[in-house]
Amino acid sequence: MGKNKLLGIIIELRKENKELREENAYLRFELEELRSKRYKSKHKPPLDNPGSPPSSMPRKKGGLFGHIGWFRKKPTKIERIEEVKLSHCPECGSEDISECNKISEHIQEDIALPKVEAILYRRHHYYCKRCQKVVSAKGKDELNNSYIGPKAKAFAVFLRYGIKISERDCQALFAKAFNLKLVASSIAGFRDQLKKAGLPLYQALIESLKTGSFIHADETGWKVNGRNHWLWKFSNKKICVSHIDRSRGQKVVEKIVGDKYAGVLISDFLSAYNKIKVKGKQRCLIHILRDLKKVVEYWHDDRQVLGYCKHLKDIFEDAIKLQKEYTDKEWDDRYCRKRRLLSQELEDFSFPNPNKRILKRFAKRLGRHKEELFTFLYEKDVDYHNNHAEQQIRPDVIFRKITFGNRSDKGAENHNVLMSILQTLKLNSLDPLAALQKILLSANKNLLPQALAPPPPEERFSFPDLYNSKINPLASVIA
Repeated sequence: MGKNKLLGIIIELRKENKELREENAYLRFELEELRSKRYKSKHKPPLDNPGSPPSSMPRKKGGLFGHIGWFRKKPTKIERIEEVKLSHCPECGSEDISECNKISEHIQEDIALPKVEAILYRRHHYYCKRCQKVVSAKGKDELNNSYIGPKAKAFAVFLRYGIKISERDCQALFAKAFNLKLVASSIAGFRDQLKKAGLPLYQALIESLKTGSFIHADETGWKVNGRNHWLWKFSNKKICVSHIDRSRGQKVVEKIVGDKYAGVLISDFLSAYNKIKVKGKQRCLIHILRDLKKVVEYWHDDRQVLGYCKHLKDIFEDAIKLQKEYTDKEWDDRYCRKRRLLSQELEDFSFPNPNKRILKRFAKRLGRHKEELFTFLYEKDVDYHNNHAEQQIRPDVIFRKITFGNRSDKGAENHNVLMSILQTLKLNSLDPLAALQKILLSANKNLLPQALAPPPPEERFSFPDLYNSKINPLASVIA
């Protein structure tokens, strides 16, 4: 075999080796991305020199140095005073003791479990001459044809969706804490009743969401009777809406947001959001910075790639820094000038030769969404990330880990309505138990102002530490 032929074989082998290395790096990238979606990452970056100690010591457990500790405040009201006296010495048992002029005080807070109250409603009937029929009134807090009152039903639903415990645990808690005997199947009936009464409020929340200046959107996997579904979450700072659907496509977004939304849609890079007609879009910069980190990790020996990645990262970090600097300030000429320069710098940026598969994939995403990355610099109160949607979807993920989804379409509808109402109440620091009780008692009425308005103090559910005293008015809910 001649020298030229051997050189040709070596060149071909080097070319093939380079292609295989790129293919291997791309497959590792895809595998890690799939693992990160399904499992929690446990990967720790290796040390450059395994024998050397880490550059920074691990964080010490506990509070930071100089951190002021938290101390319980003394209660402003004392319900009961207990005089603790002695008739004999607790050490030796002697009765020859005399009282000193010293009294030490100790304040202790404890819960007072409420008792079950059985109410007999005696309806007086009257004959109306105008209507020409016998009429009667409904008592306060009375539910027609129900043996369990609205407070117990509201608390059972809150335990299920707010605290996320099972029906049997709810049954045990009612029996032990309140001495109220229930069957687990009746708690499922409470959910059906509350969902039916709260459905108009759920639809009103969707319509109110569309009037906001921005909407965060996210989705996660869900199961309904073992079949794959998707749980969508649409929210702003005051309203949160859940929607479970078989589809992960564009039609679901249009169903909730509408055909034309006059605000900013904040989301990740899912293709379902690409063709939605809105005033503006903001893609999550955290996602793109995470992908950029993976590109750097897999091509750490390519100086050209590292240089371009560092430049792009600096552009994003400067934009984020600019927004944080003017969070509580008016936009001035300096802000507008820096914003214009950053936008132009991003517009002019491009990778010179993105032939590597991972880099090509990243460059394609960057080029497709360039105009949707700096919307937060042009619209007030718009985040550069989608953390709010991920925070709102977190309770559903915890619920999914406990229940593995829903067993029926009816259960999925219950989840949509009740989780949307509870999370909206939480965003507005409103009392969930009083609101759920109002929904049950105000069926077929205008529920938005009634259910979300602050309850009078005398009507609040008498269970300790379940209420937030800082209650916003209704105007803040639909703003």
